[in-house]
Amino acid sequence: MKNFIAAVLLLVSFNAQADLAGTFKKIQNTYKGPFSLNYMQGTLGRVPIRESEVAPGVFQFQSAFRNDMARELATQNDFYVGNLFTTNYYELMGKYVYGNQYGSYVLNHGALLAAAPQASAQTASIVRHWVLERHYVTFFPNNKHAASFTLRGVSGAEFEQEYAYYFFNFALTAVTEDFQFLPLFVLAKSSPIADASSLERARTMIANLYDSMKMQYGDQDSAVKALYQLRNTIHNQISPDVINQINTYLNNYPRYASSTRGTLTQIQDILRAYFNVGPKRITDLAKKVGATNVQVAAEGLAKNGFSSQGGLALSQALAEIRTALSTNGIAADKKTDALLLLSSASQYLNKELSNLKVLETKLPVQAVVNLLYVEGFLIKDNWDYFSSEVAASASPAAAVAMIPDLADIANDTLNQAFQPALDQWVSLEPKMQYFIDNTIKSSALNTASLIAKKVK
Repeated sequence: MKNFIAAVLLLVSFNAQADLAGTFKKIQNTYKGPFSLNYMQGTLGRVPIRESEVAPGVFQFQSAFRNDMARELATQNDFYVGNLFTTNYYELMGKYVYGNQYGSYVLNHGALLAAAPQASAQTASIVRHWVLERHYVTFFPNNKHAASFTLRGVSGAEFEQEYAYYFFNFALTAVTEDFQFLPLFVLAKSSPIADASSLERARTMIANLYDSMKMQYGDQDSAVKALYQLRNTIHNQISPDVINQINTYLNNYPRYASSTRGTLTQIQDILRAYFNVGPKRITDLAKKVGATNVQVAAEGLAKNGFSSQGGLALSQALAEIRTALSTNGIAADKKTDALLLLSSASQYLNKELSNLKVLETKLPVQAVVNLLYVEGFLIKDNWDYFSSEVAASASPAAAVAMIPDLADIANDTLNQAFQPALDQWVSLEPKMQYFIDNTIKSSALNTASLIAKKVK
């Protein structure tokens, strides 16, 4: 009997995997990938975008919802593609507040926050797949799934930014275990929750450049088509990667340099400034959250310049915020700002610690341990242990000697935090296994490996 049950379960698993692979392949070859029509969403209904129609009730946002294939993957395989802040948040509210995932309704943030325990498992799964989907469309761009995210109207930047705040406030409230924090932290790093004032200028400049190029060369010109993709990336899926994408464009189309280089170089400068975080930015964010200890530490770094002692003080203050986020010690409406504070300050500290010439004390190693906790690569029990061990170490060399064990634990945490979603993605595209390495390269784990080489 046991063998029969095992055989049945194996057959069910095999069929589910076959369905997942088949549906996923269809999405890769469908014009809009996982998306349906572009809709205008109102409180009383949604309508396809047409000049003659408006959303019923009070207008809420413009976006493309998941199509039937993407919905099938979600319901049958717990596999989420076509992830946007607008639609993910709206459908979670529909399901857990109104009992109709695909309906239209008035936003009730408080009611969804109250339902966070019931929504925790699904929200965590969505976030895991969201991060993995972003990795997939970045590193495997030659399919219609990836291209769909650059289609105009799929996701309005202003709506994504607004709903990103709603989503993170809710998702952080829905965290029920330590492993759920890391995917949220990774998602935040490539999300629109940062201040958008300079981005708006960059978006306006790229839109004007595209319109000018299209008028001059026509929309079928290869350089104009590539510029259109770049324009949509800056409008819809902004990340630091776009700076290198601009370099690639300029190298691929040198004969258009007189028309494009000046504007694109200015856009790069804007984006570099946007992603270049310093103590002043950290101080401003800390004030919004009410994180006094972070504010004091950042002000000290702004006044005196970076030092190992100052960096450790800031990392310790950030670890306190991370703990408060995980224990509901921060009000729900401040959680997104707190996450942005952690992300921005972590970026700054990783940059400064990596630039140290020589490791003369164990303080930078202590700071890295704190950063690994801040970023979610250590759960609290492991952070407590390594913090104590490194603090008690007799020398910088002794502290550095713990980094391999620290890295092993952090790597295990990363793997566990993205399961079972990562196994599903690897089954569809084996090279998705490199997600682990690529995530490590942009984390405090990379900083740890760099400072380990600088011990006296």
